[in-house]
Parts: sequence; structure tokens; C-alpha cells
Amino acid sequence: MILVHAARAKSTKSATASKTMKYKHISQKPYCCVPACIQMILQRRKLPILLQTDIAYDLGIILSSQDRHLLPKSHKGQRPKAGWGTRINLKRYSLSTFFKKREYYLKEIFQSAKKFSSVMQFKKCLLEKIKEKNDLLICFNYPMLYHIKGSWGHASLIERVGDDKVILRDPNPKHKELREVLLNDLLVALKSHHHGGIWLIKSLR
Repeated sequence: MILVHAARAKSTKSATASKTMKYKHISQKPYCCVPACIQMILQRRKLPILLQTDIAYDLGIILSSQDRHLLPKSHKGQRPKAGWGTRINLKRYSLSTFFKKREYYLKEIFQSAKKFSSVMQFKKCLLEKIKEKNDLLICFNYPMLYHIKGSWGHASLIERVGDDKVILRDPNPKHKELREVLLNDLLVALKSHHHGGIWLIKSLR
């Protein structure tokens, strides 16, 4: 009987581990949710970590003239359709371009939220990718997900997938703890963002 219990405990622990990624929290600077997520990914993979401002510049961060004082090292230009911030949807500022430039043996695979026709399909994808130890960076409509007024993009990391919920590691300095949201709400928020989707980060080795 003891052996059976031990086997069950081991099986449960293994199943939980296959649905979880562990990150050490890093808070973002203004407009740097994506760079902060990249820092946490590099940290988890035990790779050298750059400053958020340097990552942000490489990822094409662009701010309004009123906010450029927050990050003097930023690009100038017109407001992108996705809003002020990084522009990882453009090839020259993509995560893969950044990884290659900085000599990280990593690459990105983008999956648009629009490809998921159901929550079950979405959940299956998340579980498969986490089981393979890939990092999942998501960009979504923040107010839509958290049921507040407004519309702007935000990035977080998926840390754990449950039955009908997902745990997010949110770099927003106001939320240093993990945030639990419904899978259905997350999928809706992803589809509501101009470039909403999943940036899967995997090793080239």
C-alpha cells in the first residue's frame, strides 16, 4: 500500500511539473513588459541578462514625445497600431533577431491567437509547449483580461496551466505575485489585441 501511495505521489508531482514553468519575478520599467519577460526567460535558462533598457531598444521600443523622458534610449516615430512600446511583430525587432544579435542560442515561434478555434485547443497547445520546456510569452489586451476600462497591450509569461485556469507571471510592478485567470478570458484578451498571441521561446541546442 505504501508503494502504491508513493507511486501516486510521484505521478502527481510529475504531472504538475509538466504543466509548470518557474520564474523568479522581475518587475518592469515603464513600457518594458516584454523586456522584463525576456529577462526572466534568460534568468530561468541561466543565460547572461542584459539591462531592460538595452533589450527594449533592440526590440524597437517607441514612445510618445510626452513619455520619452521615461526611457531616453528609445526610438522615435508614429504610434504603432498595437500601441506604444516594443515592436516584436516586425522582423528587424523580432525576438529571433534579438537572440541572434546578442548570441543567445534561442529562437521564437509566433502563434497568433486567431488560430485557436476553441479553449480546449488553446489549452492543449499550452500544455504541449510547457511539457517541452519552452517559454511562453503572451501579448494581450490588458483591460479586457482584468475587466477594467480601456484598451492597451501587455505581456506576461505563462507559468502554470490548470484545468480551466492559467497562472501568469506578470512583470507589472503592482503585481509581484502570480495572477490566476480563466483560460477562456485569456484567449478572448489575446484575440482582442492587435498582435495578440504566443511567442514560444525554444533552445537551438
